[in-house]
Amino acid sequence: MVQAINEDTPEVVKVRQAAVVQSRVVRRRLIENSITLLVFLLIFAAFGVFLGGQFLNVAGRLLDVHQSVPVLLLGLAVLVTLIAGLFDLSVAGNATLSCFFTIGLTVNQGLSFPVALLAALAIGVVVGFVNGCLVEWLKVNAFIATLGTGAVCTGLASVYSGGSYVGPLPGGTQLPAWFVSFGSFANKAPTWLVTLAALALFASFSTGLDRVRPVGWDGRRWLVAKVATLVVVAALLVFVVRIWEWIRNLSWMIAFLLIATLALWVLMQYTTFGRQVQAVGSNRAAAQLAGVKVRKQVIKSYVIGGLLAATAGICLAAGQGSASPDIAASFLLPAFAAAFLSTVVLSDGRFSAPGTVVGGVFVTWVGLGLIVAGLQPTYVNVINGLVLIGAVALSTATRTRR
Repeated sequence: MVQAINEDTPEVVKVRQAAVVQSRVVRRRLIENSITLLVFLLIFAAFGVFLGGQFLNVAGRLLDVHQSVPVLLLGLAVLVTLIAGLFDLSVAGNATLSCFFTIGLTVNQGLSFPVALLAALAIGVVVGFVNGCLVEWLKVNAFIATLGTGAVCTGLASVYSGGSYVGPLPGGTQLPAWFVSFGSFANKAPTWLVTLAALALFASFSTGLDRVRPVGWDGRRWLVAKVATLVVVAALLVFVVRIWEWIRNLSWMIAFLLIATLALWVLMQYTTFGRQVQAVGSNRAAAQLAGVKVRKQVIKSYVIGGLLAATAGICLAAGQGSASPDIAASFLLPAFAAAFLSTVVLSDGRFSAPGTVVGGVFVTWVGLGLIVAGLQPTYVNVINGLVLIGAVALSTATRTRR
């Protein structure tokens, strides 16, 4: 005869204690994953109360994002190598050189614009490949190697331009009208395209929720909690944020940023390459023992980062219509700030493409909100520096606790 187990047996007590500990861990993780976002939302709420229409203006805030697209693309560029556990400080110089070549090869050398675009993208790929070879084959420190290649790119841009402005002149060759229109905030993207991109990003958020799923929850219980969370978020987006008004006012350049973000997210989350790069960044030695071709994947990471940096330079050319020395020099700090913020904005401590864009946009809005409130624009770099320090500190603390 089998004797029933009493509820107060040591085994049952241990199970209860484990459940209590797990519940506390889950609550702590949820708080850690949400605290940065909540801080930003509180700041924006304060701006809305004290600044009113000066801050709560959809067109004005989207214009800020439109102007920040090159910076956010550079954030995605540095993100790829950060996932691999390395740095790329050459992205600003890469973007500057690509911007010069996009405009200069067209208006000065008279090449067809598609050729100029391909040349600018090729520059980004070459710079990324050189970075990867320096780091992996010659074993040069990533910080030193990429800092040096970035300086070379900036120097080549100055040599090419003679240290002066490059752009269309009256009576000379002009940039294509479609390219100028692409860089204009007045040119809105089709609503259906932006809606698809927004839904895809919302799907990425839904997938990201699975990372904070409590270990002891069964599928049905988690599904109910997840659906409830998504319904609340969707309601906030529709009724509070007025998401449809944002979608109707998105420029082509912002739509391009959303598509690039989605593509990079899919690449890093759902492909063999992305999973292997994450493995390299987590533990290089273990990844190598598991059969990952570490050197090859790191070089690929630098190449993709270089391509994204060149794309940022092309977008900068579209938005500015001209190029000047060090045009992207000030973008490096906010790009890294955006990338590191992705580890603490609705994240479990890992870098992510959507988090980079969200973090970068939030930093932009905080800085501009403070300027509208009366802060001098010269303090923008101070804000970016403090945000970068705070993001890295929070990310490090979160990883250490776990």
